[in-house]
Amino acid sequence: MVATVPECGGIGPGPIPVLGLINLVAVMVSLAFSGPLSDRIGRRKPIVIAAAVVMGVAMIVPLLLPTVTGMIVFTAICSLGFGAYMSVDAALMSEVLPSEGTFAKHLGVLNIAATLPQTIGPFLGGAIVVAFGYSALFPVAVLLAVAGAVSIVPIKSVR
Repeated sequence: MVATVPECGGIGPGPIPVLGLINLVAVMVSLAFSGPLSDRIGRRKPIVIAAAVVMGVAMIVPLLLPTVTGMIVFTAICSLGFGAYMSVDAALMSEVLPSEGTFAKHLGVLNIAATLPQTIGPFLGGAIVVAFGYSALFPVAVLLAVAGAVSIVPIKSVR
């Protein structure tokens, strides 16, 4: 059975394939520009912080425009921020590793730190939706994006 999206007026996948394509293109464009830009200017923190802020700002769009158009705008903006964050944050993380002799151990810890939220997130997201409704996910996401941006500021060993 195919899911129905009321805004699309019938049976079918609705905007989901379009959102996926927008996500793919925006992430690829962002990856292609943000990584090389970071290398060229020799700075990681400003790009990672800006990317987190862009994702946070994107989370406000569905609250202000709760339509398919709002989701399209949200997806484009958030995907641009996500692509930049993923490309440059990986470089930033690799530059804060303490010593060559322990790179493997610390990369393992970084991997757990990066994947654990993806494991816990669906459970927390489900609990938020059950308790407060779907639209409550977006303010929580804004707070998490801001927290992510703020958590980068104290890093002293990387510019």
